[in-house]
Amino acid sequence: MNSFSFRLRNLPIRRKLVLVILLTCATVLVLALAAVFAVQWFTVKTQFIGDLSSLGRIVAHNCAAAAAFNDREAAAQTLSGMESRPEIEGACLVLSNGQHVTQVDRHHDYSDAAEESLVQGYRIDGDHILFASSVELDGLRIGTLYLRADFGPTRARLLTLYARILAVVLVASLLVAFALASRLQRFITAPVLHLAMVVAEVGQKGDYRRRATKEANDEVGRLTDAFNAMLSQIQSRDQALQTAQSQLEQRVQERTHELASSLSVLNATLDSTADGIFAVGFDGKVASYNSKFAAMWNLPAEMLARRDSAEMVQFASLQVTDPAKCHRRIEELFLNRGAEAFDVIELKDGRTFERYVQPQRIGGENVGMVMNFRDITQRKLAEASLEAVHKQLLETSRQAGMAEVATSVLHNVGNVLNSVNISAGLVFDHVSRSKATTLGRVVALLQEHASDLAGFVTNHPQGRNVPAFLRQLDTRLTTERESIQHEVTLLRDNIEHIKEIVSMQQEYAKVSGVTELLQVADLVEDSLRMNAAALVRHGVTVEREFQELPAISVEKHKVLQILVNLIRNAKYACDERGHDDKRIKVRVCNGKERVKIAVSDNGIGIPPENLTRIFNHGFTTRKTGHGFGLHSGALAATEMGGVLRVHSEGPGCGATFTLELPHSLAS
Repeated sequence: MNSFSFRLRNLPIRRKLVLVILLTCATVLVLALAAVFAVQWFTVKTQFIGDLSSLGRIVAHNCAAAAAFNDREAAAQTLSGMESRPEIEGACLVLSNGQHVTQVDRHHDYSDAAEESLVQGYRIDGDHILFASSVELDGLRIGTLYLRADFGPTRARLLTLYARILAVVLVASLLVAFALASRLQRFITAPVLHLAMVVAEVGQKGDYRRRATKEANDEVGRLTDAFNAMLSQIQSRDQALQTAQSQLEQRVQERTHELASSLSVLNATLDSTADGIFAVGFDGKVASYNSKFAAMWNLPAEMLARRDSAEMVQFASLQVTDPAKCHRRIEELFLNRGAEAFDVIELKDGRTFERYVQPQRIGGENVGMVMNFRDITQRKLAEASLEAVHKQLLETSRQAGMAEVATSVLHNVGNVLNSVNISAGLVFDHVSRSKATTLGRVVALLQEHASDLAGFVTNHPQGRNVPAFLRQLDTRLTTERESIQHEVTLLRDNIEHIKEIVSMQQEYAKVSGVTELLQVADLVEDSLRMNAAALVRHGVTVEREFQELPAISVEKHKVLQILVNLIRNAKYACDERGHDDKRIKVRVCNGKERVKIAVSDNGIGIPPENLTRIFNHGFTTRKTGHGFGLHSGALAATEMGGVLRVHSEGPGCGATFTLELPHSLAS
């Protein structure tokens, strides 16, 4: 069935149309003749039963006398007339008492039928029909006549007749339908074949200017219009594509020239950079390297020419302090498909390299990795020296307790000195540009005409301008005097501020290592004053929220060290966020058995991964930070029996540092 469907589906459309028409005609003819046959069969059978009934009533009437006198010969003679009827299989006359008077056909036994309740009418048993009719004499029933007829021969003749009619009509109709379909199908197939031919030509030649001819406004005509519209769109797009392709080819050529120039510059840059650059594919082949890389690893020229990465790695591993670790690291980089990585390599000759690895992508796919090697030997030595200095400073800060306070003092003194320098510059500028020097020239002019001063002022052109000039000069000198007085006042205030900061620092330095009974709010205010100049210069607003608390006994230089560092860090955090609304809130409150001093800011915030490392020695997120301020502050808080905590919701959400000191320190 599937094979037939496949063959039928692949037939030409002309044959399909003819085949559909022939099948439709054949189906309609067969159904029509079947309906006619059914009606005719019912009619003939009804007529057959009617004729049998009429014949039975006539024969029953003729057998009445024979039945009354039980004259078998007369009855047999009467029934013998049935032999001329081929459809009558047999006849029998049965008296009312069940006795058979006579029976024409001995092949059929009517005793069962006689015993049944059929005494009048007929009964159909397949093609056989049994008819019963009462035999009456003077209105009295004296017997029953049974006739048995066979409808089979009649049905066979009827079937044969209609089969012949069906065959003749079907063949004639199919021939006529085939002839008509063969001619009429061209009205449908011709436009379709024409359209198919145009499609084939367009597909083979790619000529989108070709158009199909529309022959009618039917479905094929609409399909032709749609196909022609599609060809027009494709033609427009093809032209646009050709134009774009030409432009693209031109751009590719331009970009090729630019790329060649860029590659030349890049190669020159790679050779001029201080880093060694090495690119290798995941297939193990060396893609590129610069001369700095070859010099850093002392690679021979013949090895570089072979570009064998395994050979280069083997040669380089002999120079590092841990060759096995070097090989494992290379295997990990290849296994991770060149994912970004950073590590430090130490060589046996004392040199130290930083290696930064990043993937090399082509078309969005990782095909290799690029390694940047930087010689940090000198930087490591400097960092070691700096680390020693940091440790020394940290130890000094931890022991003396004033390193951070001194740094803040110097920072604020520097800020004030900036203001002093600005004011001094303004004063110098006012003095250098003063109009007072012109007053001497006016005096010299007046002395020159002292003999006739009134006439000079009244009649001489220069003399007439002297009074107006003196009035303008008076106004200008008055303004200059007020400006200079203002700047001198600022100079005096800034110098007094410097003296106050230095005096405060000297006072805290005198009591280093001494426990005193102090108000927490006073310590907070002192730390804010030490940062006041920087806070004002950076536009930071300070909010205070102090509860009244009893005095506590502490080493005030340690507390001040912590608070000055926290306020300064909060200022930096606000600056790094880069918004205009910079706010720091200092809160003093009473906790459970502890005094809490919280410094909050709305600055850049702290990432969650840094919260656990914020108090580690040397950890900092600022480029200019040294990383020991918070560490020393945490140590100082621990030495006083307290703790320094930090909280932040994340980047951009600010941070809060809280210093907790125990109440047990209170006197």
